[in-house]
Amino acid sequence: MCQYKKSKLGSVLFVVLILIGFSFMFGGVTSCVVSIKNFVYYVLYPNLSTANFILHSVENTADNIKSLVRIHQENVAYKQRNQELIDKFRNYNNISKEYNDLVKLLKLSKVKNTRSVFARISAREPSEWYQYFILDKGKKDGLHNELPVLMFNKKRNMLCAVGRVIETYRTSSKVALITNSIYALPVEIRGKGINCLAEGFNSSLLKITYIPQKANIKNGDEIVVSDLSGIFHKDVPVGFIIDISEEQFSDFKTATAKVFFDENVIHKAIILVPVSKMVENEKVSF
Repeated sequence: MCQYKKSKLGSVLFVVLILIGFSFMFGGVTSCVVSIKNFVYYVLYPNLSTANFILHSVENTADNIKSLVRIHQENVAYKQRNQELIDKFRNYNNISKEYNDLVKLLKLSKVKNTRSVFARISAREPSEWYQYFILDKGKKDGLHNELPVLMFNKKRNMLCAVGRVIETYRTSSKVALITNSIYALPVEIRGKGINCLAEGFNSSLLKITYIPQKANIKNGDEIVVSDLSGIFHKDVPVGFIIDISEEQFSDFKTATAKVFFDENVIHKAIILVPVSKMVENEKVSF
């Protein structure tokens, strides 16, 4: 019985709600209801002018969306082009810097019977900072083992010794620095004719040995390659003395020298490749 009463009450409530809804739609109770009614009416049953207006609005909306998409694509293209120009500007700055370095280098005395190969340092391990580094030039560029490697010292406007090529691959090569503990370079003290030996010990310093006990040397004296070297040309700058240790009961004394190449942050190196006289004559005759 209760269930029947509930069902009857629900039906009556549903009819009342329908009547209220129709009264809102057609009675014009408030301006808000009238507006909603008109909007629904025009959407469901638009006249000709209203239909045309709706169609034009839809077309304009589609055109606006297409314009927005096109503008977005243009912005993306402009951003890509702008990034390309920024990269080219950076490359231009690097090339300009290299050009200025070359201009300074060309003012120096040129080593005869050699050609210069300019290379970038592609790898340099922190644990082997004063032992080895890798160049981005190799056999295809005419490099081979035992070639001298130099760098341009901007502060002093000169070329200085860095190391020698010990391993060569097609597009890269490995260089042992003169500061490597395996390296010993015949040197002399500039202007004093004193031949000695520069030994590396994995730092920016060199140990200068076999200096005669009575030799007149002082801090600041320049160390250059001697004519006993089989890798570097004579008089290539190496470093300068910063400390002298005299041993009273020995025929020789030692000194500590700072290498020139450590005055610059090394990014580029110069490899001197010998050129045979036959090749030189062919180039001249050409």
